[in-house]
Amino acid sequence: MKQRVIIIGLTILMNLSLFGQGFISSDKQWNVRLTGWAGRFSTDIYVIEGDTMVNSLNYNIIWVSSDSLSTWQHQGLLREDSNIVYYIPPNRDEGILYNFNLEIGDTAYVNNVLCSNIPIYVIDIDTVEYFGIPRKRWLLGEDGNIRESWVEGIGSLYGPLHTKFEYCMVCPFWELLCYHNNDSLEYIMYGQTDCYQNTVGIEEINGKNKFLIKPNPVIKGNPIEMEMNFVPVKIDIFNSSGMLIQRLTSFQNQIMKIETNNLETGLYLIKVTNQENKIQTSKIIIE
Repeated sequence: MKQRVIIIGLTILMNLSLFGQGFISSDKQWNVRLTGWAGRFSTDIYVIEGDTMVNSLNYNIIWVSSDSLSTWQHQGLLREDSNIVYYIPPNRDEGILYNFNLEIGDTAYVNNVLCSNIPIYVIDIDTVEYFGIPRKRWLLGEDGNIRESWVEGIGSLYGPLHTKFEYCMVCPFWELLCYHNNDSLEYIMYGQTDCYQNTVGIEEINGKNKFLIKPNPVIKGNPIEMEMNFVPVKIDIFNSSGMLIQRLTSFQNQIMKIETNNLETGLYLIKVTNQENKIQTSKIIIE
């Protein structure tokens, strides 16, 4: 009898873990790649921070940064009730952003950041696992063709506010690059290694103006040496979330050392800017 009670308890805990992941939390961050007509792309970062009251209901505020967390723009209000996420976009009325109660064959209407009353159809429901965490997944589309996925706790793989965006706009194109929860990476787009990608308004250093980093990977606590055949104006170090961690300026020569004592283990992007405001980027792994 006792063994049966334990088994039942474990089953309940597994079900809660698999199907009890809410969407709204200030611990979450979504990095969304935005690709334009010319194939150039940038990264928008979405977070939930702060709350407010509307018609006696409590809402959380969702924000976006398009410039490495330097400035934030209000993207609307969210509330969650009984596995349904309600959304008030800027200057529009409330609608449903996600309904995580939908079953196979259900048709529903949702809102996104661009427009309202968007028809969706659930083709299938299954389970996926990212970074060891199992999550329920809704496969959406029409005529038997899957066009989009919702993942429990994460939302649309187009981005948190971008369900079926092509219903409203042909270009640009949104894709979820990475999802972090409590500063831990819990999803990254297949085939990608960077959570912050940007080519918009950037002219890259080419030809002989390259730089080397050694050693790479580097053991935490050991310095890295950067060697280049130009004197940089600044060196920016970003973590895998796209957050600027460190900025170095005032260089005197083409060889310099960067300490890693204050950096956590993981993947970093190093961006070097020269005197002509052109950039070169490289990845560094700290072990």
